[in-house]
Amino acid sequence: MKSTIPDARELRSARLWFASLGLLAGLERDFFSHWKKAAQTFEEEEIHDLRVASRRLREGLALFSPCYPRKKTAKLSKQVKRVTRMLGCLRNTDEAALFFSGLSAEEGSGCRPEVDQLLRTLRRERERAHEELEKGLRALGPDPLRRDFRAIRNRPNPFKDRGIDPFGNFALFAGAALMERAAAVGDLLPRAVHEAEVAAQHQLRIAVKKMRYRLEIIAPLFRDGRDELRAALKTYQDVLGKLHDIDVFGEMVRERVPDGPGREDLLRVMAQRRGLLFAHLLATIDGLPLRTMAEQARDAL
Repeated sequence: MKSTIPDARELRSARLWFASLGLLAGLERDFFSHWKKAAQTFEEEEIHDLRVASRRLREGLALFSPCYPRKKTAKLSKQVKRVTRMLGCLRNTDEAALFFSGLSAEEGSGCRPEVDQLLRTLRRERERAHEELEKGLRALGPDPLRRDFRAIRNRPNPFKDRGIDPFGNFALFAGAALMERAAAVGDLLPRAVHEAEVAAQHQLRIAVKKMRYRLEIIAPLFRDGRDELRAALKTYQDVLGKLHDIDVFGEMVRERVPDGPGREDLLRVMAQRRGLLFAHLLATIDGLPLRTMAEQARDAL
């Protein structure tokens, strides 16, 4: 079944079932287009774009799951997640190299040998990660995933009761779906504002990311307010992502750098950077109340 993406006017009055066909087809095409480019070039930007496309596609599958066979949709989402994870190793290695090479002369004054050794290790790891990614993408291949997408599109059952009316208004469904993600963010915020709650900050990062992808999927519905909410979510995502990265890089130092003054100095520098990032997070929470903005976006629908 070939589906065209409905325009904004059509979406505002569309039924959920019809909207899901077009929007999910668009996410699918975007994913496979970036897969093809990444598999040809393996350039950093293409790897990043494919990773984002895979996450957005998984969010689309979660959003529209009431319209499709539950087990097949869950299996498909799991397969797409494999691609996301395959790309993650190379991305993490690149980000770590970027972080440690970006330390200022003052920051690295007490730990330069340790940083240089870590960078040499990361370069070797990147080569291995690149080779593993090439093998993984080649072994997985896009064709089985394409067949699975066709299977859920060609054998739908919109009349099966899954708790949501597939023939209901899509705009109403989208507003409630956006607030569902906003609620998850709101639940995590009280814990995440405590600096020691690293796990809550990590979970908040994931919740914000899912909310942003959901917003981007339903974006054609908006007449206004979309760009402001998207910019706010990106601000949250950036600072939370940097916080998570520095936590991961800290574990990397503890595991790979021998005990000694240089190691301790490097960890001290990283702790200082984390403190600044956390202060930025608190300022973001004060200045950009996400739940209020999400409610405004829902009302705009």
